[in-house]
Formats: sequence, structure tokens, C-alpha cells
Amino acid sequence: MTKSRLTGIIFILSLGMTIPYVHADDLIPIERVPIPIFKPQISPAAAQSSQGSLSRNNVPATSQATTNENQQVEMTVADVVFLSIRNNRTIKSSYINRISQKFDLRVAEDRFTPQFSIDGSLSRQRIAGVHTNLYDISPGVNMITPLGTTFDFAWNVSGSSSDNYNTLDNNIDMSISQPLLRGAGVTVNMAPVNVARLQEKINKLHLKTTVSETIGQAILAHRDLLQAQEELRLANEAVIRGQETLQQNRSLIAAGRMAEVDAVQTEADLENQKLRVLQAQQTIEDRRLNLLDILNLDLSTPLVAKEEFKLKKIPIDLRKLFDTALLNREDYQSQLYVIDQNKLNVKVAENQQLWDISLFAQGTYGTQKQTDLPDTRTRNGKVGIQLSIPLNDLTIKQQLVQADTTTRTSELQLDIIKSGIERQIRTSATEVKIYWQQAKTAQTSLDLARRALEVEKTKLNAGRSSTFEVRSMEQNLRDAETQLVNARINYLNALTRLDLQLGTTLETWQVSLND
Repeated sequence: MTKSRLTGIIFILSLGMTIPYVHADDLIPIERVPIPIFKPQISPAAAQSSQGSLSRNNVPATSQATTNENQQVEMTVADVVFLSIRNNRTIKSSYINRISQKFDLRVAEDRFTPQFSIDGSLSRQRIAGVHTNLYDISPGVNMITPLGTTFDFAWNVSGSSSDNYNTLDNNIDMSISQPLLRGAGVTVNMAPVNVARLQEKINKLHLKTTVSETIGQAILAHRDLLQAQEELRLANEAVIRGQETLQQNRSLIAAGRMAEVDAVQTEADLENQKLRVLQAQQTIEDRRLNLLDILNLDLSTPLVAKEEFKLKKIPIDLRKLFDTALLNREDYQSQLYVIDQNKLNVKVAENQQLWDISLFAQGTYGTQKQTDLPDTRTRNGKVGIQLSIPLNDLTIKQQLVQADTTTRTSELQLDIIKSGIERQIRTSATEVKIYWQQAKTAQTSLDLARRALEVEKTKLNAGRSSTFEVRSMEQNLRDAETQLVNARINYLNALTRLDLQLGTTLETWQVSLND
């Protein structure tokens, strides 16, 4: 690690940390991990950055300004990945939403837990000059079992007291009901819980996609900044070459071997290159601000993209890529869960078509006490069967038709998603191959352009060429340099996009979600 990069990372970490979201320990592993496209090596600075989080609002203005004036913050792609996980607002918002989503699942799984309650009242009334105190308290519990059995229990205590007369009623009410057709069975009663569990899996996939897309966005923004920096470097080198050419022309003019007017166009080209430098500086500033905004860092941070152009040819196996995408793509896996949810809804709707036949039992047991009267005991019970047969209620049939239609539509949507995934994978794989060839060709073109310019300058010194030919070779060199930078960036970006489309971004960057 270079001294400037280490200083930059220390400056970033000095901005302060607030909410840690990703940790190396205590993580939930990601299911169905495929073989990623490539495995980048996580830099020590990235690992150091991953142990904290950043805040753009925790730095005093004075110290912040001093730091910005004296140093730059160098960041590789790996550093940007970890900082985006820490700081990005979209990821933070997704984790906040997960609080509500997890509680929704908890509520659904609480379906078969006994529900306790206490009702009560206390009052004082005056009728015909007689003051009476009234009280009533009723603890109770009700529950439903996975078989559909419902149980209700209530203990009712009520009474009144006045100067000469007191009453007390103490009763226990119990009831139990077991459906035989509609509402009976584990499948129907567990359906709401299973639907909620499937939804939780979908929510986790959504979170994974949000983090992956944010990482991809940060990587592409980093490469945009890197590309702008390379354009500035090339522009500066072009200015240096232009100055050397102009100096060479002036030497030839002084020797009487070139007319002074022939150097005018060289001076014009030099000014154009200086203008290109200014334009590149503006582009760098725009892209730097964009990257800082994604990372949610202070916009005055003097960020510099740092990465070596080490391209590696990636073997493309379309069948393997397609299978990997089906195992990891959020849209495809989520749609499978949606189909499972819809099938459960169909089973529930089919069950609703049945007659409502239930066995039931009810009982009331208690005592009543009154002043100057003997206690009265209550022992009431009832057992029977309850029947309800809808004859022409089309709304019941409507539920089944809607559930079946929704299921068939979701299955068609799965085919559409699958077809779209294959098309995207084929397009991305073709891009990777083409950009790799472009990078190789651009490198060869650059080598030839450099040699051609050197030859043309030598010929100019010998009086066998003209400034027009030299300027033409110089323009060819600038074009070749730009094409090589663009080809390399395009190739790396194509790999990043392919990684996103495969759904393997988190595995590639060795990130697990603390969810």
C-alpha cells in the first residue's frame, strides 16, 4: 500500500462511524452460492475500511478544510465496495424496512400462540338515592390450532355492593369448535404462516439485490472517475508532446528549414489540447461528486480513483452462466416463491368451496351469591354440530377463480423472466468477448501509432515530412490512447454488469449480509 493511499484511508476512517451493517462474523450465509466470474483480492485498506462506518456530517469544518488542502484520498474498487455497503443511503433504508418486514413474519408465526386478554370495569352509580358500586373483570384466552380447532376460555367475575345488599357472580365460560370441511386441516390453517415465510424469503432476496445493485453502481461510478482521470493524463501528455513539437518547429524555423507560418497550426493544436485538459478537469469533478454522493461521504473529500489495469480473459460458458443466473437471480427466485404463495392461496380458495360443518361444545360453570340468599350454582353445557351451506353465493367461487388465474399468470411471468435472463446473459457474454478483443486491438493500434509518430518526427527533422503529417500522426496517437482506455474500462464494466445479471456480485466481493 502506498503512503498516500494509507493516509487517504486513515482520513476516511477519521470521518467517524455510526451504523455498522456488514460484519465479518455472525453472518447469515447466502444460499445456493455459485462459482463467481472472478474473485478479486480484497486490499488491506478495504478490510480496514470494512471494520467501521462513515458519516459525512461528523467532521469539524476547520480540520476538514486543512486535510483537503494537504492530501488526496486514493481508493481502489475494493475500498469503494466496502464503503458503499457502510454508508449508502439506499442500503440503510433497506435495513430499516427489514425491521418492519421481520415483525410481519413474527406476527404471522404467532397465529397459533394463545392470546390472553383482560377486560374490566369499575363504576359507581346512584339510583333513587341509593349508591351502588359496580365492578366487572374478565380474564380470558383464545387460540386456534393448526388443525383449525378454536378454543375460547373466559372467567367472568362481576358484582355490586351497596349499603345493605351485595351480589357476586363468578362464572367460567368455555367453548371449543372443530371444523370438519371448510377451515379444517393443517394445509389451510398453516397457509397464512407459510405465505409469510415465503414473503420473508422474497424480502431477503430484495435486500440482496439492493446491496448488489448499490455495489455495482459504486463500481461503475469509480470507473467513470478513473476513466476521467485517464483522459486528463492523456490530455496532459498530449500537451507535453505538443510543446515538444512546437519547440521542434521553432528550431527548424530558426535553422531556416521551415516557414514560420507552418508552426501556426501546431500552436493552435496545442491550445486545443490545453482546452481538453480543462474539460477533463471538469469531468473529473462531476464524477468525483457523483461517487462521493453514492458513498455518502463529505463532498469536499479529495477523492482519487486508484486501480491497475490488469485485464484477464474470462472463459465464457453460456450454459454454466445461465444455470448460475437461475440459481441466484432475485427476480427468478422471487417469482418461484410467488408461485408457491399463489398455489397456497388456491388451496385455501378450494377449501372455501366446501360446506361449513363444525362440531362444537360450550359450557358455563359458576356460582351466584346474594346477601341473605343461598348461593346459586350454574352448570350449563351444550354439544352439537353446526352446518352452513351456501347455495348461490358467487363470491365464494370468485375467490377460487381469482386465485387460479393469479397462479397461472405468475407461471407465465416466470417463463418471461427466464427468457429475459437468457437474453441478458447472451448479450452480456457477447459484450465481454467483444470488449476483450477491442482491448487487444486497441493496444496494438496504440503501439503502432506511437511508432508512426516517432518515425514521422524523425522524417520531419530530416526535411522529408511536414508539420501536417506530424499533426496527423499526433491525432492518431491521441485517438489510439483514448480507444485503449475506453476499451479497458468497457471490458471491466462488462464483467461487472455480467456479475450483476448472474446475481453473484456479493459472492464475487466476498460480502455476507448481516440480516
